[in-house]
Amino acid sequence: MLKKIIVIFLSLIFALIIFELFLKYSPFKYGASPVKYDSQIGMWHKKNYIGYTIKECYKTKYKFNSKGLPSSIYKYDLNKKDVILLGDSYIEAIMVQNKNIIHNALAKEFHGKYNFLNYGLSSTSPVQQFIILKDKVNLYNTKYIIQFIQLEGDLMDVNSKNLSLLARPKVFMNFKDLNHYQIIPPRNETFYDYVGDILDNYQLYTFIKKLLYYIKDNIISKNNQSSIKVIPKKNKELFNNWLFLEGAIHQTNKYIKILNGNIKYKVIVNSKNNKNKIKIKNFLENEGIEFIFLDDMLEINNIRYTIFKCDGHWDDELHKNIAKMIKNSGFIK
Repeated sequence: MLKKIIVIFLSLIFALIIFELFLKYSPFKYGASPVKYDSQIGMWHKKNYIGYTIKECYKTKYKFNSKGLPSSIYKYDLNKKDVILLGDSYIEAIMVQNKNIIHNALAKEFHGKYNFLNYGLSSTSPVQQFIILKDKVNLYNTKYIIQFIQLEGDLMDVNSKNLSLLARPKVFMNFKDLNHYQIIPPRNETFYDYVGDILDNYQLYTFIKKLLYYIKDNIISKNNQSSIKVIPKKNKELFNNWLFLEGAIHQTNKYIKILNGNIKYKVIVNSKNNKNKIKIKNFLENEGIEFIFLDDMLEINNIRYTIFKCDGHWDDELHKNIAKMIKNSGFIK
C-alpha cells in the first residue's frame, strides 16, 4: 500500500513538472504573477523582478526595480524633484513596452526634468492607493502627485464587498463620512498565500487560477442560478461606493497638505458616464483639487482612444499620446 502511495505521489510530481515545461515552452503559457503578499497593501510587486505578461494580443517583457516599481529609463537624480503617479493596471501597464509606459513617456516629454515614479498597481482603487502613498512613498523630494482614476471601475473596487474570494487580499477603508474612517487591513498571510507566492513563479499558478475562476463563473454560478435571486444594486450601496471613493481622495488631499503644503496633488479622470463626470467634477472642485477629464482632453487634441483589444488597456501609442497631452496642457509644468 505504501509503495502504491509513493508511486502515485512521484507520478503526480513528475506530471506537474512535465505540464509546467509544456506550458512554459508552448503557445499556451500565461506568464508568472508579478506580485506577492504584502502586509500593508495585500499585494505588491516583486522587487528586482523580470517577467513576461502574455495574452492573445501581446507578449511583453516587464521589469520592476528594487522598490517594486516599473523601471525607469532615467537614473534617479536626487537633484531633481519627484513626480509620483498613482493608479491601477492602466498605469502599472506591464502589457506596454517599458520605454512607453506613462512614467517613461512623461520622462521623455520633459527631457528628464523630473524623476517620474510609477506606483501604479493592478486591481487597486484610490482606497488602496491612499495606503500606498502613506506606506510606500517617500514624499520628501516630491513636487507633484498625479492620480489616474478609472471612475466606473474604481467605484466598484473601493468596496470590499466586491472582492472575489479567489482574489489577492487587499486593504480597504470604511468611511462614516469624509473625515471618519476605519482601515480594514488585508488578512494575515495564510497558507494559501504562502503557497501561492511559491507557485506564482511558475506557469502552473496562472493556469490553476484561471481554471478556478472558470469553474466558479461557469459551473458553480450556473448551478446556483436557480436558487439565487438577482438583487438590483440598492441606492445605499451606490451611495457607500461614492462615499468610499470621495473619502479616499479627500484623505489623500488632506494627508498631502498636512505633510507638505508645497506638493501639488492633481487628478486625471477617465469616464464615459456624464452623470458620474458631473458628480466627480463637483466634488473635486469643492476639494480644490485640479483635474482634467481624459476623454475631453483627447477629443480637444484630436487623439484616438487606442487600446489592446484583448483586455481594453491603453496601448503603447495612447500612453505616449497622453504623456504628450499632459506636457502640452501645462498640467505638469
